[in-house]
Amino acid sequence: MKTLLNITNLSSDDLLSILNYAQELNSKFDSCLHGKNIGLIFEKNSTRTRLSFKVGINQLDGKYIDIRLEELNLQRIESYEDTFEIMSCYLDCLIFRTTDHSRLELASKYFKKPIINALSDLSHPCQAISDIYTLNEHFGSLNGINIVWMGDINNVLVSLIETSILIGNINIDIFTDVNIYNKLKNTLPLSSSINFHFEVDNTILKSSHCIMTDVFNSMNDLDDKEQILNKFQVNKEIMSMTNSETIFMHCLPAKIGSEVTQDVIKGNKSIVIKQAKNRMVAQRGILKWLDI
Repeated sequence: MKTLLNITNLSSDDLLSILNYAQELNSKFDSCLHGKNIGLIFEKNSTRTRLSFKVGINQLDGKYIDIRLEELNLQRIESYEDTFEIMSCYLDCLIFRTTDHSRLELASKYFKKPIINALSDLSHPCQAISDIYTLNEHFGSLNGINIVWMGDINNVLVSLIETSILIGNINIDIFTDVNIYNKLKNTLPLSSSINFHFEVDNTILKSSHCIMTDVFNSMNDLDDKEQILNKFQVNKEIMSMTNSETIFMHCLPAKIGSEVTQDVIKGNKSIVIKQAKNRMVAQRGILKWLDI
């Protein structure tokens, strides 16, 4: 059974299949979800992920069902295990956003059908796949793409690193605080194409194809990181160090004035709206790949 809790669930061939399906379905929809019922559980607020999945499911002739955990007997006497085992009797797939990745893992143990991680504290595979799709669409190839990430080491970045390693020939230079790196370095995927830096380097910026960032304070953060990450804000000065072909991407929502300035996110190098639209494109590819 196929599932997508993390990018590490995928092989290189799986990832390429998803990207190919996404491209095919962007030209013409099919009815691969006809007669299928897909449950959505969102423990956290969501705009892009929720809407893009719902519309994508509709476009592929499936049906989505919103599930609120607080409305189930889970809140009264029924166990988590029984709740998800029963769900698998009714649903063909589950899309689950949670603040605690261990809940996803527990759900996947008892839900006997495919589960898609719609974001957890550890990873965001749907975002990473969509971002890789967007880069390929924009540049026409992923070969030799240089990504610069500015700011926190978070769930989006971890999935992006894992995706780039599967694709190969993608370089990521990560500019972050040394203390954040030291806390997390033993948990991060390793590759010679992934490099960490603790000061801005204009030579690396100049050779970049894409500057990426995300909010400085991530899910479940107890400490405010804005002050220590301030020097990695993507602003006019940072973008002036890039080349004429460099683009800017942000998974959104953005905290304007923190990790990015208004003139950058609304500037002529920003493709954040195309990036957001491609969430739906990539997720249609994921849904078809699951072969529900």
